[in-house]
Amino acid sequence: MDFSSVGDFLRQASSSKEKDRQIIDEQLAPFLEDSSTVGVTPDLHATIESFFEKHGDEAYKQIGMFAIGQWAKMHQEQLQQHVANEGMVEALLTTNDLSKITLCLQTLETIGSFCGDASWRSMLKTTVGQAVLETLEERGIDPTEWMQEQ
Repeated sequence: MDFSSVGDFLRQASSSKEKDRQIIDEQLAPFLEDSSTVGVTPDLHATIESFFEKHGDEAYKQIGMFAIGQWAKMHQEQLQQHVANEGMVEALLTTNDLSKITLCLQTLETIGSFCGDASWRSMLKTTVGQAVLETLEERGIDPTEWMQEQ
């Protein structure tokens, strides 16, 4: 290959990699388009694994339930929109999905962890307590008075 400039080199290198990417994409397509394939980015995987190392399998349970809870929340919001727009068929379909998601959450709640529950709860207590304290300070609210009002 003859390169007359750095830009020419980069264009040709990118072009040759594009063919390789296309071959790889074609080979991966059936696997990645399968709705039963589950995956996360390497960065998210590393974060989840670091929680597992600190808190045991309770981290998997809590992260999974949080994600499923967010998904349920999204379905609830969509359901409200369907009802408001009188989309009853869509509302019924969304309600069906929401009931399945809710059942999944209820099932996960009943499954115990092998380890890490106390550690996870302690981490949450520290994290949430600090967040509440900072919010109260930002708003100029006395924590003692706020707790008495609750």
